[in-house]
Amino acid sequence: MSTGTNTPIPTDEPPRPAKKPVMPYLVSDRRPMFEYSVVRSLFLQSLPEYLVDQREFNKNYFSKNFGLMLYTADDKPDWKALVDTVNDLNDRAPPDERYKVFYLARHGQGPHNEAIELYTQAAWEAHIGMLKEYKGLTLGPDPDLTEKGKAEAQSIGHIWKTQLQHHSLHSAGALPQKFYASPFTRALRTLELTWSDIVLDLPNPPRVQIRENLRETIGHHWCDMRGKMSDIKQRFPFVDVEEGMDDDDTIWTDVREDEVGGSMDCRLREVIDDIFAGDGETFISITAHSGCLRCVLRVVGHRIFSLETSRMIPVVVKAKLLPEFKDKIKLPERVTGLPYEFVPKNWESLKRKEFDFGFDTNGTVTPATPATPAALNLNLAAAAAAAAVNGASAAKKVHLDREEDEEMTHH
Repeated sequence: MSTGTNTPIPTDEPPRPAKKPVMPYLVSDRRPMFEYSVVRSLFLQSLPEYLVDQREFNKNYFSKNFGLMLYTADDKPDWKALVDTVNDLNDRAPPDERYKVFYLARHGQGPHNEAIELYTQAAWEAHIGMLKEYKGLTLGPDPDLTEKGKAEAQSIGHIWKTQLQHHSLHSAGALPQKFYASPFTRALRTLELTWSDIVLDLPNPPRVQIRENLRETIGHHWCDMRGKMSDIKQRFPFVDVEEGMDDDDTIWTDVREDEVGGSMDCRLREVIDDIFAGDGETFISITAHSGCLRCVLRVVGHRIFSLETSRMIPVVVKAKLLPEFKDKIKLPERVTGLPYEFVPKNWESLKRKEFDFGFDTNGTVTPATPATPAALNLNLAAAAAAAAVNGASAAKKVHLDREEDEEMTHH
């Protein structure tokens, strides 16, 4: 494994304690349980790259409806059509198959992200990333969000509120039924600021499940060393910690592992395997990091899609038990409805102009271009197979044939 660069590291800090090996701890010898594929006909971001440019998506479509391609007759996002379609796919699936909708969210800007923007990626990898502090930026361990990162997280909450208040996302049944998150402060703070006045303030709010395997790439960067779990639980009382997690971070290492050989894919596959094998819920929220979400997308067979800070994309995933597990594992019964009681609100923040924005590719706040079916200018019928994206028709529900649906399969 690489030990990083030969750039001298400052020695004014106490020696770092030896850590136990990373890969044997996080990557078990458990075999993959599912074959994964992606339903490409429901969200723009899942279409082939030659049809949907990521920069155009980020600028024009993300902040309106998270890329949903289903519209009602009056050109409004049709979340009910999405829910009906996924439910129909599950109803017609054999016992060894399930479909889920994953809301994959990256944390907002942290000081380490700001350092890279200010001083370049090369300087970060060569020197800055191995420091706890640099020119007034606290880089680790376990840094919080910057003020910009906090605003980014709140803005994602604003998009959720818009879909809830104006486009019937809740009554359609598309709210997350279950929440998962990285154990790092920047991910949990993002989740908190996004959902604080949507579901976390409810009388009986949902619990957020922390998974160690959802942490960022393991290596010598101080930003990727987590804090004590006792402190995390005190600061974020809405979390449930995975059984067996040490209070201290005994996994982080000062040797640059880079999790070579696909080991990061393996640990993220285990997370997705566990969700399909253990959760009956269909709509799942995961808040984590660019590195691990990139692996999740690769594991399920999605196109490459780099998430900017505090971005979220929904992805519809099909899981099929591998032949050797068909007679050994019974998939859980599907859970319908929310395990918490959601109370619709009229959010005052929707009236404030400072939240009426999109992001450009640099994360700068800019006015968002309205996203309508006519603005897509894509041959969606050819790209999305049976998806009926037609603004002139009556309220549309997509009828997908499981055998003919275009999927990207990955083993």
